[in-house]
Amino acid sequence: MKVNEVYGVSNQMIETYIEREKVDSLFLDGLQRRKHIIVYGASKQGKTSLTNKHLKETDYVKINCSTGTTIIDIYKSILRQLNVEILNSKEENNTVNGELKVEVKAKLKVPLIGGIETSGGVGTGGKKEYKNLYKTVEYNLTLAQDISELLISLNFSKRIILENFHYLQEEVQQQLAFDLRIFEDYNILFIILGIWRERNRLSQYNGDLVDRVIEIPVEPWEAGDLRRIVNIGMPLLNASFEHVVDDIISSCFDSVGVFQEICKESCYAAGVTGTSKTLTYITKDNVQTAITKKLGDYSSRHIRCLESFIEQVAKSSDEIPLYIPYYFIKVLLNEPFNEINKGLKRKYLHEKIKEIHHRANDVRASDMGYFLKTLVQNQLKKRISPPIFDYDLSTRSVKIIDSTFYFFLKNCDRKEILDELSTPQGITQQEK
Repeated sequence: MKVNEVYGVSNQMIETYIEREKVDSLFLDGLQRRKHIIVYGASKQGKTSLTNKHLKETDYVKINCSTGTTIIDIYKSILRQLNVEILNSKEENNTVNGELKVEVKAKLKVPLIGGIETSGGVGTGGKKEYKNLYKTVEYNLTLAQDISELLISLNFSKRIILENFHYLQEEVQQQLAFDLRIFEDYNILFIILGIWRERNRLSQYNGDLVDRVIEIPVEPWEAGDLRRIVNIGMPLLNASFEHVVDDIISSCFDSVGVFQEICKESCYAAGVTGTSKTLTYITKDNVQTAITKKLGDYSSRHIRCLESFIEQVAKSSDEIPLYIPYYFIKVLLNEPFNEINKGLKRKYLHEKIKEIHHRANDVRASDMGYFLKTLVQNQLKKRISPPIFDYDLSTRSVKIIDSTFYFFLKNCDRKEILDELSTPQGITQQEK
């Protein structure tokens, strides 16, 4: 057995997957109770693995969301995967309660369930064959009710998985939050996977979802869970982590993805690439080599992301922007790790930014509000994927949602990173 089949981050199910009562049992309960399921948490914390563990590919249709994905794109993808063909479509603008609504009327070629039986002809050996028949219908592709009725006509009973829900524009997320209520009425059920760390994210858009969805946070990972992972993998590779498992746990900051990667790289550092013929003990030096390797991997990405995040161009030659992203990163990199881990409050960030800002009196609470509200979308616009930061409205605090960033912050030279970050144009001489 190869090391990457036992430890590491992979799109494929690995041998050391473990079931957790508060996660796996809740997920299975959601499947049994026929409810929408929302799985959330930082990146590389086991969201996709959870669905892969408990669902077969024949149990669902999956849509991978991106920043440009629209409601129509999602519904078209579902239909396409069910062999529904869109023959033509047209947009219609209607005014409802004074608000302009765009509808997409489409003519669809829909397969009839079962088809028809025909007699076998020449070359068929007299066997009976089934041919698909189709009907042509018109539906509004913007209406969840129309989509639901169509799916019911197809005897649709699978789950619909929306992967990377956080990539969607906010207005698309809002619309889906309302549509989920309609889909539930028709027993058309979704599984939503997203990178955020706050409860009731979709219920904030639609209060009707409260008590109608099952929310499953994949964090935190307990030390005991991480030890179970190691214990499952050791006999498979004939490699012992007995003397170093605590070191790895303390280095990963409750990130199962980082933990898995350090276990994998520690094996490689010890010369273990597959099941050993003789018992191999993983040493502290092997673990340190693995940590150094992963720090290099994560640093290159995160430094580029930070540079991209703070980049801002003035709208005119006479303007010096507020450069709030730049000052946000300066504050972040100077904060104690424990405070970052708890989340940085909006009010606190505002005060700390004003202390060092070149135009302190101009940094208003509304400027901070806009910056934080658009935090994720601005990262996605700059191709920071997955996003590193998110703003939790319920606690009014910024949280890190890329689990590898904690590892990076704890192990990097923050002063060196600060010194290397480009100072925005126009504030070099004015900055405090």
